[in-house]
Amino acid sequence: MSVGTLLTILGFLSGRAAAVGTGDILLLLGFGLHLAVVLRLIASSPEVDTVLENVLEIVHKYTI
Repeated sequence: MSVGTLLTILGFLSGRAAAVGTGDILLLLGFGLHLAVVLRLIASSPEVDTVLENVLEIVHKYTI
């Protein structure tokens, strides 16, 4: 991928009017898909449940 393509994507994200190709959109969708898969794998880990329960207990303890 060339630097010009990356700058076009960044320009698109900032709201400027720029030409964005189909490949650029598919690249961004691909990044989103990978992010969703990674977050799903992290969230399904048993250690995450324990950490979230501890955080909830601490927040509940200090807010009441």
